[in-house]
Amino acid sequence: MLLWGASAYLSALVPRHLSQVIGRRLQSFSVVAAAVAVATTAATLLIETAVIGEGWGDALDPAIIRDVLLSTSVGQAWQVQAVAALILMAMFAVPTNARQGATALGSGFFLSSIALTGHAVMLEGGLGVAERVNDAVHVLCGGAWLGALVPFFFILRRLGREEDRREAGLALMRFSTAGHLVVVLVVASGVINTILTLGSWPADWSSPYQALLASKIGMVTLMVGLATVNRYAFVPWIARNRSGGLRAIKLGTVTEIVLGLAVVGLVSVFGILDPT
Repeated sequence: MLLWGASAYLSALVPRHLSQVIGRRLQSFSVVAAAVAVATTAATLLIETAVIGEGWGDALDPAIIRDVLLSTSVGQAWQVQAVAALILMAMFAVPTNARQGATALGSGFFLSSIALTGHAVMLEGGLGVAERVNDAVHVLCGGAWLGALVPFFFILRRLGREEDRREAGLALMRFSTAGHLVVVLVVASGVINTILTLGSWPADWSSPYQALLASKIGMVTLMVGLATVNRYAFVPWIARNRSGGLRAIKLGTVTEIVLGLAVVGLVSVFGILDPT
């Protein structure tokens, strides 16, 4: 999500010079994020093999691994994710001037491959395809929002520099404009996912899945509220009190990132629970 959101924002909406400056600042984050994504993808196959088999003893059995890869939906989805991980690694060999765009493509493909697993594959036929597409839209838009907040924070800090002020202001306004569409798509695709998975709104608090999903919805609502306050209260404040307005936006941005990480943590838990 960090790689996709940050690289898509920097390559598509941030002026070239500032994009390169911020990209260099985020280089270490990008390397770590890619390494984690590749390592966890590799580990997932072993874990899934152990779960499908009879424990850790089967995790390294070539015959069982082959069966999982070729005969299960989990294994077939993993093959796509493995290809996406390899593409993601190859992006770091792309020339520097084209790396942000290439990383956006590779990480976007990697992130959208998540839609091939979990509750997104519960349905069959045309409705199943629609659910996978909707799930891909949901994770891509969520990743665009959360991942872009990291370079957004660094760009905020450049507003205080005379030589960067014009480009930073342009990048921030473009973020705000694109953010409206991204937030609408996150909320709309999330509602559709909920209806397709549960058939109704999560209201059964005795169900761990529904309770955690409701908590996620609450946190996303807070994020939307913070984003709205940032755009329509704190941004105008900058014109009257630059330092105070920027301080408020930075605090709001950090809070959004923390809430976003909490949302991802919740999804990682209820995403493997029975949706009842």
